[in-house]
Amino acid sequence: MRPGILLSASLMLLLLLQPACFFSKKSKIEAVSTPSSVRIALLPFNVSAENKDLRWAALAAPILMAKTAEQAKNLEIIPIWETMPIAINNAGATRTFTAESAANIANWLSAKWSVMGELISGKNEVTIIIDFIPAKSSLIPFRYLKTGKLDSFGSGFCDAYNQFLRYLVASPFQPNRSNVATMASVKSIAEALDREYGWFVEAQPGKAQEVINDLLHSDGPLARSLFSSAVYPALAPTK
Repeated sequence: MRPGILLSASLMLLLLLQPACFFSKKSKIEAVSTPSSVRIALLPFNVSAENKDLRWAALAAPILMAKTAEQAKNLEIIPIWETMPIAINNAGATRTFTAESAANIANWLSAKWSVMGELISGKNEVTIIIDFIPAKSSLIPFRYLKTGKLDSFGSGFCDAYNQFLRYLVASPFQPNRSNVATMASVKSIAEALDREYGWFVEAQPGKAQEVINDLLHSDGPLARSLFSSAVYPALAPTK
């Protein structure tokens, strides 16, 4: 074979091999990373100003949502004692939130989502609306809705979280439904939270020690989520 023909054949072979080499390098399978935790701010629920009997439930709802989220590894709930001062400033005298104000709070707290809700009382039952509001306007909010007796909403918070996690294409969690707290079971805690931050009543910070003592025995993580260790030193982590 003449040198010119041999050189042309070599170049042709090299060109044919290059795409195969390029493809083999690019076709390596990359490991799929585990989704990071979702940082969420929980807000007091909207309640009609005329329905004073339901005010305590406006704070009982985020308390139960904070407690429920303790079972979920991929949810990071901002402590409510951090959220409340920002929530009070944004809600104003009306003590209500809109999607816009909820998104502003999420951005202020460096959260990916905030949770706002509404409790609407009917003749013999209550409708609960839970809205997961994204901090980024490019994302679409997610809504959970349920109607029933007020004390039936304990398990509903588990369902709301899991539907939201599926919406995010994240793994849901398996809640312990044998010991689901009810709204009524946290009424005294909700009323103490109201007095602590002045959501509906006049603020009396530092007056919740008795409630906190009981909570520390039954649910320490929840106590530390609701009240500040700067006001209650007993909540400070033990060294």
